[in-house]
Amino acid sequence: MQSLKSRIGIQKTATKEIYTFETNTTVSLFYKICAIVFLGCGTNLMFDDLKLPRKVVKICRIVSKVFGLLVLMLVCSASIASFTQHNLDMMHKAKLWLFGPPLVALNAMQLNCVLRKNQIKKLSYTIAVVLRGMFTVDELEVEMIKKTWRLSIAFALLLNGLFISTGIVNGYVASTTNETFTVIIPAWPDLNERSLTASISRIVHYCLWYLVIMRVCSVYFIILAIIIGLQFQFSIMCNYFHSLNSIFAGEDSHEEKQRKYEDAFKFGIKMHSLTLWCIDQTQVTCGVAFSSQFITNVVTLISLMVQFMYIERTFGNCLPIFLFVGVTLTATGIFMWNAGDVTFEATKLHTAMFHSGWHNCRGQASVRVRKLLTIAIRQAQDPVTIKGFGILELSYESYISMVKLAYSIFSVLSQK
Repeated sequence: MQSLKSRIGIQKTATKEIYTFETNTTVSLFYKICAIVFLGCGTNLMFDDLKLPRKVVKICRIVSKVFGLLVLMLVCSASIASFTQHNLDMMHKAKLWLFGPPLVALNAMQLNCVLRKNQIKKLSYTIAVVLRGMFTVDELEVEMIKKTWRLSIAFALLLNGLFISTGIVNGYVASTTNETFTVIIPAWPDLNERSLTASISRIVHYCLWYLVIMRVCSVYFIILAIIIGLQFQFSIMCNYFHSLNSIFAGEDSHEEKQRKYEDAFKFGIKMHSLTLWCIDQTQVTCGVAFSSQFITNVVTLISLMVQFMYIERTFGNCLPIFLFVGVTLTATGIFMWNAGDVTFEATKLHTAMFHSGWHNCRGQASVRVRKLLTIAIRQAQDPVTIKGFGILELSYESYISMVKLAYSIFSVLSQK
């Protein structure tokens, strides 16, 4: 029996795996996204070499290592600030939690994707090349590409808008009040220190936060492309099984039509099996990302609610909190909603199988097809879910549950 790698067109050499494929629109989508990922974090997640100048590649790799070290320093500074900063009021403690644990979780997610880059390459290759080569619907493929770019751009704009607006608001507060310009509470300097060195250090911490945004955002692009690709893969398979009815409209003999239908149905089962493998691999490669996103947003929402409870409710104080809440809920929703769409589209598949035209078969062909159909429908009825922590299904319902959980924890903490 052939291994999975040989069946999907992967050859392994002494140094690396070589992927054989022909370019299509989905491959072009993944190529462009992986080029953005490479420029953002210096890691090539594309199953092919990026057609970038050698100097650009070399510079990106060096710069990425330097940026990675700076980001690590920022994470350490934000994480140990609770031990070095004393006499913090409740609002500043909430701000400390707003950046400390989320920075650790997001960088763990980014590191996990880098460590699993070969698995991500194989997964994206299977979605973009193998499955699309088996069957595709041009209209759905175009819609998939538009949705991927639309949500990716929206996600990038949200994070960049948050970074800029937070800087503007904190700068305005620092220039009009006695507060210092402190977006991220650092291990050093003390919040009340007003020397030039301390001010530069706070600005550097703020700028390093953008490096985190850039690196995490770029990795999120490939995760989003994979999720949306799987969502539309189930839609494409539904179209495939519905199209099998047309086999019996041809001019061949009925026996020949039955044979063609049986072979086509088996081919559809193989396609479904490979898609389920992609779901499992998505859970393995991106599970840390989904878990990190959940942790980040629960902690962020709790911290923001605590800040809102203790601040003086002026427009300048409330604006950054509202921006953070809006970006947090929207960014999380982009991933959880699309993961939920994968589950929703998968529920349509068993119905498409049932309406594929099996009733046109007769005799022994009918017996064989009904057996295949029963097994295939039974497998298609199993819920297809993407989970965080291996247990939390990502869906519309779990999105609401996450928000309720954050508010419940905040309510308990505020009563103490």
